[in-house]
Amino acid sequence: MSKISIALGLYSVYRDLQRDLESTLRRVKELGYEGVEFYGEFTHEPELIKGLLEELELTNCGWHTEWKLLQPDTMEATLDYHRRAGTRSIVIPALGGPWEIGHKQHEDSAEVWIRHAERMNEIAKQVAGAGFRLGYHTHAHEFDTDFGGVTPWDLLYRHTDAGIVLELDTGNCIEAGTDPAAVIAAVPGRPLLVHGKPYSRTAGHETFIGDAKDENNWSEIIAQCKRAGTEWLIVEHESETAYPGFIGAERCLEGLRAVLAE
Repeated sequence: MSKISIALGLYSVYRDLQRDLESTLRRVKELGYEGVEFYGEFTHEPELIKGLLEELELTNCGWHTEWKLLQPDTMEATLDYHRRAGTRSIVIPALGGPWEIGHKQHEDSAEVWIRHAERMNEIAKQVAGAGFRLGYHTHAHEFDTDFGGVTPWDLLYRHTDAGIVLELDTGNCIEAGTDPAAVIAAVPGRPLLVHGKPYSRTAGHETFIGDAKDENNWSEIIAQCKRAGTEWLIVEHESETAYPGFIGAERCLEGLRAVLAE
């Protein structure tokens, strides 16, 4: 079984990040995280990001990068930015769903998702040529949309190249009525990045890892991650009221450490 490193998805502290990049990264390091995964537009100088991460000994394990930034007219600038920022994995944050990224909801079909997978394979080759890995982050609709017995998750797994990272979001998976540990067990070797998101059907995102309300079975999830060779477990919490920002980030890390110490 492999060792899992723990990163913080910076969406969890996005308001702090927008206000002050340096103090946010320093706080992440102080809490004890080993890496970060960025989210959002390229608002900071990439050399500044890389320099701070090197100073703090934090790994830039990935960056959620919009579909529109991975197209022929934007690809060169995107890859240049990530190269200068020291990014490892370029992760597509979403396709389809209520955001209608890549296709409209009325266009949703198995054929559309297969085309997305084929396009991802093309993008992955370009990304790999520049020294990066391509990934795709899941939401609930990849699991609860049914095209006659097959889901978007099934189609992405079957039709994307094995080198493409499928970044499973555990909370989104539970929201869709699916067991994240079982999903990881069924695709050994693929989900090299896993989003650890606390989630409750009664409290929604107002929970944390280690809270009795959180419905993730972390012991089993971590066991399956180790078997699958998962490289990074990335904490992403979305509490807005009970445990906002760094309050949730700290509690989630404490909860994961408790499970890892079992």
